[in-house]
Amino acid sequence: MIRLRFLVLVIAFASLPARAWSAGPLQRYALVVGANSGGAGRPPLRYAVSDAERFARVLVEIGGVDPANAIVLRQPKIRELVDALDAVARKVTDARRAAGATGGRTEVVLYYSGHADDQGLLLGDDRYSYRTLRDRLDQIPADVRIAVLDACSSGAFTRLKGGRARAPFLVDESADMRGHAFLTSSSETEAAQESDRIRASYFTHFLISGFRGAADLSGDGKVTLNEAYQFAFNETLGRTVDTKGGAQHPSYDINLSGTGDVVITDVRQTTATLVLPEELEGRFFIRTTGQELVVELYKPRGRRVELAMEPGAYDVRVEREKASLTARTEVADGAHVTLDARQFGPAALEPTQRRGDVQPRLAVAGRNRVELRTGIWRVRDAGATTGTVISGDAVDAFGGIAFTKYVREDLAVTLTMDGVGIESHASVSAAGVSTGDVAALATFLGVRWNPIKGARERQALKPFVAVALGPVIGVSDGTFVGRGTVTAGSETRGTFGTRIGGGFDVHLARSFSVGLDVGYNWMADFTHPVGLHENFNGVQAAIGIGWLFGKGYTSTR
Repeated sequence: MIRLRFLVLVIAFASLPARAWSAGPLQRYALVVGANSGGAGRPPLRYAVSDAERFARVLVEIGGVDPANAIVLRQPKIRELVDALDAVARKVTDARRAAGATGGRTEVVLYYSGHADDQGLLLGDDRYSYRTLRDRLDQIPADVRIAVLDACSSGAFTRLKGGRARAPFLVDESADMRGHAFLTSSSETEAAQESDRIRASYFTHFLISGFRGAADLSGDGKVTLNEAYQFAFNETLGRTVDTKGGAQHPSYDINLSGTGDVVITDVRQTTATLVLPEELEGRFFIRTTGQELVVELYKPRGRRVELAMEPGAYDVRVEREKASLTARTEVADGAHVTLDARQFGPAALEPTQRRGDVQPRLAVAGRNRVELRTGIWRVRDAGATTGTVISGDAVDAFGGIAFTKYVREDLAVTLTMDGVGIESHASVSAAGVSTGDVAALATFLGVRWNPIKGARERQALKPFVAVALGPVIGVSDGTFVGRGTVTAGSETRGTFGTRIGGGFDVHLARSFSVGLDVGYNWMADFTHPVGLHENFNGVQAAIGIGWLFGKGYTSTR
């Protein structure tokens, strides 16, 4: 089953007196886990670890988490996860003991990005059950516990809790909220997806954009959990409507009493702020000079948005219905930079694509190609190349057709059918005397692998090594006198062969490619010579013209 993906936010409020929620300082602890591998049989994720790193960075920068109180695990074993949960529990216990009667509030944020199924989190070939995770979270003596699980089968976790959906919640910032809330990035039957365009999961990307200020609808400089969730809900749904994985509908299952909200980030804590003033309007994409997409949002005219940024240079692109504009700005440490409409100039139009289509123009994963092939298949046969007298045509050109299914950007399955006229002449050689025609048909099933690292989906030149195998049919029609054999009339023989080689494809457009490959055909001898040929071993060189079709994959967890 293709990996689905889910996000679960769990908030469990301990039954402490209301005064404890507002008295004393807040101490927040974070355990952030990213795991691209979900074990054998599951395609690796691309952005689970980087999602986790971005989530941890924003919590430390503007989310009230001291660096000493943030634990980040990358592709951990279950033992490492258990040890980290124990370490967080000890930190919280020590903090509460140190606070004593002075009060103060402790919060724990757990984030997991990776594979999962309907039973639990999948760390490599191991599973950490939801029941165990819930029990372990309940044992942490924090006032507020927030868990963000970004993986598949989100509905299973909410069923385990036994809650039920109620009216909208988290309506203000009073101090008497108690209970729990489960928020999922998708419904029980939907896929949760990650995107090559944004190089992240949809929900996590928009959640972090919201944390940085895009979700601050009130304009008070604070982003609450409710604001961040609603922003991520709307953006995720809008961006996944046209993807192959289908629309994601983030949902919730809650059981809360009282009123209140949790402030996740405070934009005013940052040392660098980028301001989008009221007069600017459109969908904004803010990238570092290294083209990392940091924030994405739609800003209507009349709303002022303050974004907490790391110091540095940024490219800001705004897309509108009929035009795209771009500007570059520097946000220095301690600076409060406001973009002006006069800073923007016309931007080169990017190739259009449906909203939610996450694949770059030259991406091939999940797509198909039909290719016409031609070239040379130089068949060698012992004794046929020396002392040979030929009358007529000697043929070693071939033609064929190939179908390619791209499983990943670096891996493809191929099916080729090549026909070659071996000879059409009368000849006398050390191998014997032949008068007639000899032809072959090879049908090979194989795989291609692109060994080049990097962003293959953006590279026009796609080299490969290949191996294939399958049946080879030989046909002769004429008279052939060889060593101890005489054949007259038509004969058809079969054998089994393989082809090993390599080459490259050049993708000139999303739907068009040309290619060159060279390989060696080796096969077992026929049970009886075809013409004077024991086999059709030899070097084959081909050029191909291909047509690509299909939408391609959207990665899921």
